[in-house]
Amino acid sequence: MTLVERKTGLARLRGVASGEAEPTMRAIVHALYPIDRRVHTITWDNGSEFAEHALIYIALGAVSYIAEPYSAWQRGCNENLNGLLRQYFPKGCDLSAFTEQEIPRVEDKLNHRPRKRIGFRTPQHQFDKSFKRGALRSRTRPAVFGGH
Repeated sequence: MTLVERKTGLARLRGVASGEAEPTMRAIVHALYPIDRRVHTITWDNGSEFAEHALIYIALGAVSYIAEPYSAWQRGCNENLNGLLRQYFPKGCDLSAFTEQEIPRVEDKLNHRPRKRIGFRTPQHQFDKSFKRGALRSRTRPAVFGGH
């Protein structure tokens, strides 16, 4: 699962064992909960894995928008991120072959990779700078969504 902050390009990547709605919802909440005060809107594609968007709204307070079918341009930042991910995870590869440690490592590499669109700064630097903070603060997860 890929999530990207539109302004800075900060990425959140999570492995989800299935394309079902509940595990996807849990992964999204766990990925975004530490920064929930900065998550205002989320744009989904039309996949059934995003059917629990109402619970995501309850957990994060982020308004959901659903892209129109076959309108990848409505989620351009995410499509660009998915293109960058192909350097690490080739299209059609079996993602279950990658370890749980590899996904955060790729996320870290992408978030610390300079990008032309943000003046050759890194997404992590721009994200931290835009909110005048040095690092993301971890918070306790809501009990209703489990602890992992």
